[in-house]
Amino acid sequence: MTELRATHESTVTEDQIDHLGHMNVRYYGVNAQRGTAAMAGELGLDRQHLRLDDLYTRHHREQMLDTALAVRSGLVDVQPNRVRIYHELVDVDSDVLAATFVHGLTPLDDDGAPCDLTDAVVERLRGDLGDIPAHGASRTIDLDADPMFAAPTLEGVRARGLEMRKPRLVTPDECGSDGFVTPDLAPMLTWAGTPVGRGIRGDKLHDGPNGEKMGWAAMETRMLTLRLPKVGDRIESFGALIGMADKTTHRVHWTFDVERGDLLTSFETVSLAFDTIGRRPMSIPQWIRDGEAASLHPDLAPRACA
Repeated sequence: MTELRATHESTVTEDQIDHLGHMNVRYYGVNAQRGTAAMAGELGLDRQHLRLDDLYTRHHREQMLDTALAVRSGLVDVQPNRVRIYHELVDVDSDVLAATFVHGLTPLDDDGAPCDLTDAVVERLRGDLGDIPAHGASRTIDLDADPMFAAPTLEGVRARGLEMRKPRLVTPDECGSDGFVTPDLAPMLTWAGTPVGRGIRGDKLHDGPNGEKMGWAAMETRMLTLRLPKVGDRIESFGALIGMADKTTHRVHWTFDVERGDLLTSFETVSLAFDTIGRRPMSIPQWIRDGEAASLHPDLAPRACA
């Protein structure tokens, strides 16, 4: 791995703390996206239209209020139609890893359509490549799989009863000056809105068998974006459990444009059963396990293109 560059600094603030008592996963992503923007500028890619449409995150350690954080970044892959950047988010004082990220970007032409980088740009950038270190590699989520390949249709997820949020309209608060949802708020296409079905579990803490207060802490996530909706578009999100272990669940979520019927985003998550009192992982209680098993859909797991 080549030496990583410092690209962003921040401090965990009160508004970033969630119901589990630590920094919400959204703000890990915000830090990394700012690192990506800084890297694009340093590499001379800020003059090139790039769409950040593939975001992988591996969480290593929870971050608490007032922690000073830094993003360190490096270029790890360049293809004519794809750029990949690796980030590490670290506690400045202890130098302990908070999270690692792999971001995939697609070059676009002036009309917003995917295009290729010039040979000269590709050759220049490849001289700056490094490798993803072992501690930054994915554990459960397959980064070579394509969640959009053979993804379910809107009719298919409805037929299985996989609704997670009620249909809603995209609001101006989610959008930039161009009227489209901003990339940093793209995850909220999945999570915002009124929960329904199994989505109601949301931020609720559960009673464990030994007095624990159990919540779900994200361990790995990967979000792919096909298209960002605009103000007034009607969207709906769905989710399916595709795997379960002693302490973790593995899910895939999809957001659709209700009127057009097309897929907007795929959001894959590996979540850990977390004791908020003892601040440690715990086995998933049997009553939760029994309920989850009834909604297992392993056939919907992302897979590589044929």
